Amino acid sequence: MLSFDISDRQINVVKGANVGGKIRIDRSLKLDIDPDMIQNGEILNLSGVADIITTNLKAENMMDRDAIISFSSSAIVFKELTVPRAKGEQLLTMVQNQMIHEMGLTDEYSISYTIVGDAGEEDPGALKVLATACPAAIVDSYRKVFNIMSIKLRSVNICCNSITRIVLQDSSNLERMPLLVIQINKDFLGMTLFENGQMAFARYTPISEDDYDGDNYIFEALNENIFRMTQFNRARGGSGVSNVILYGEIGDYKELADSLEQMEVRPSILGVPNNITGFENFEFTEFANAIGALYKRNKATEKINLLEIDSQTGRSSAGLNNFLITVGICVAASIVVLFGITFLVGLKEKSVRNDIADVQKDIDSTKSQIEEYQKYNDVYDGLVDYNVRVKNADAALRSLPIITKAEFDKLADKMGAEITYQTFTYNIAGNIVIGNITMGSQSNPRALIKALVESGDYADVAYSGWTQNEETGAVQIPSLTLTLKEKEVAETTTEEAK
Repeated sequence: MLSFDISDRQINVVKGANVGGKIRIDRSLKLDIDPDMIQNGEILNLSGVADIITTNLKAENMMDRDAIISFSSSAIVFKELTVPRAKGEQLLTMVQNQMIHEMGLTDEYSISYTIVGDAGEEDPGALKVLATACPAAIVDSYRKVFNIMSIKLRSVNICCNSITRIVLQDSSNLERMPLLVIQINKDFLGMTLFENGQMAFARYTPISEDDYDGDNYIFEALNENIFRMTQFNRARGGSGVSNVILYGEIGDYKELADSLEQMEVRPSILGVPNNITGFENFEFTEFANAIGALYKRNKATEKINLLEIDSQTGRSSAGLNNFLITVGICVAASIVVLFGITFLVGLKEKSVRNDIADVQKDIDSTKSQIEEYQKYNDVYDGLVDYNVRVKNADAALRSLPIITKAEFDKLADKMGAEITYQTFTYNIAGNIVIGNITMGSQSNPRALIKALVESGDYADVAYSGWTQNEETGAVQIPSLTLTLKEKEVAETTTEEAK
């Protein structure tokens, strides 16, 4: 497995594997990228970057079929949210809708999340999540580059999620919270704040010598951003940041440590977890993001693979398109094979008629030909079976629920003219999510929910509770999720296919 840590001017690559919870690193590679080829995380020169990576991987004998990516960008938005407790796609949908509403985002963002705990006594039964919104164009650029290189891209993650795995592997770090982990690069600082044993916030800041007046702009940028993160922690009720872990291009650590200690900060260098081997031949801290991405993610609390999220929300049709293309190729190939079989059978039949006397004299030859015909028949049966599976796959696609104007009008009639809402979204999974619903003071929210359930139009009706305005008496429902029923489409049988 290849793991890439991508920034605007540099790509760090390791080749390794995760076997039984042990991370083994076989080789590493550092690539310098020309300016303007990658801008704020998005690859602009697709063929140029693909050529640089492929050429160097081959030269170092590091080519592999599969890859994962970690990256950073100042265009990524981080937000701590409180959402109703839910699971799977329902929770993802609520996080995405709340991020879009609160941050004023468009649907051109890939939104991921990590559950950091319960919301607490103020909102019992709800969850606290750290959500991230990344421009979908960045993820799409990685998908295109790796398609050019014919390398299967398995995962695309933000760097803060990768470094978190290494930091939390060291149990001693749990006693140093709040803890600030900083990646140092001559072009940027990547900061991840940990509170109460969990990642609490992340920030990516481009830096430049032109923005600072002192002799060492990296020291000044560190001091400035550590101060900001300390203020952020205190604003959340924290004690302020006193412990800082550094990794990346550290340079003169003693000089750096002396500079930070003037801020009453205790710096240290990122340690190597005991379950990582093979790092002895390169500088571990410079490849930490790429190595951290090799850890397995916690599926119960994390939804961080942006490729997987795009696929579930219907933004990326790559998988479906590849499937349909494959089906089309196979169908075309099936037609060619059928014509070939028909042609060969015709030739054999004519030969048998012309040489009937010889065939009768040579029974063994006849049996051999019969066996050959049987092979053709087996191929035909296989094509029939494949045709059945293709038609059933098409039926499955056509059974996906969609919302029509008629269904929208029915829903509007059920809600009535006095009920208003701010957001109305629908995804390919069949979920209608209505946000910030407002009802009159005499309205009964339970009656609305009951009417929607008893209508029989929906497979599921879920809502996040309601509140009542003490002054106006108006009733407000933060979120209502309606799941459409799938259409019934008959499957094709083998006999029908024949």
